[in-house]
Amino acid sequence: MDREVVGAVRLSDKEYEKVLAFFERAVREEPGRWSYWCDIGFCHGKLGRWQEAAAAFERLAGDAPEEATSIHVLSLLGHAYIKLGRYLDAEAVLNQAHRLEPYNLSVLYKLAVAYFQRGQAQLAVRPLQQIVGHKPQHLKAQYSLGLVLHQLGDQAGLERQIAIVERLDQTQAERLRQVAGK
Repeated sequence: MDREVVGAVRLSDKEYEKVLAFFERAVREEPGRWSYWCDIGFCHGKLGRWQEAAAAFERLAGDAPEEATSIHVLSLLGHAYIKLGRYLDAEAVLNQAHRLEPYNLSVLYKLAVAYFQRGQAQLAVRPLQQIVGHKPQHLKAQYSLGLVLHQLGDQAGLERQIAIVERLDQTQAERLRQVAGK
């Protein structure tokens, strides 16, 4: 059985330490196999080792053939940077991913998070609006847009978002009200 198939099965079992050891051995045996670095970074991320995850994704982005530097890899690297508080780095790679695939909702959401975490709530509005424009039932984006509008002091916008979130999930709408002090 191919290592990648075995790895995919093990990843679903959430045995990340074992899977990580497997891919670290595999990459020593086949150092040119760039896909192993993605699996290594993914496992480190699942284990909360964001510095190691970022290093694996950076290596992948730097050494791999162009097809490996995909939206997926850039998105994972952006996520690792967010977890490390490296918001400007996250914005750079996520904007690169966004240019490659402008309607990737995962990339747009992570970009909004990076902006928001860096204290640039106004910049977070546009990617969140793009997400909900393409997928109105995207609860996480609708909820996050409400939080951003609350931070910006847009009470009318917040009220609209609470109503939208309430149609999707009443528990989350109540949570948004509590966070906003309503």
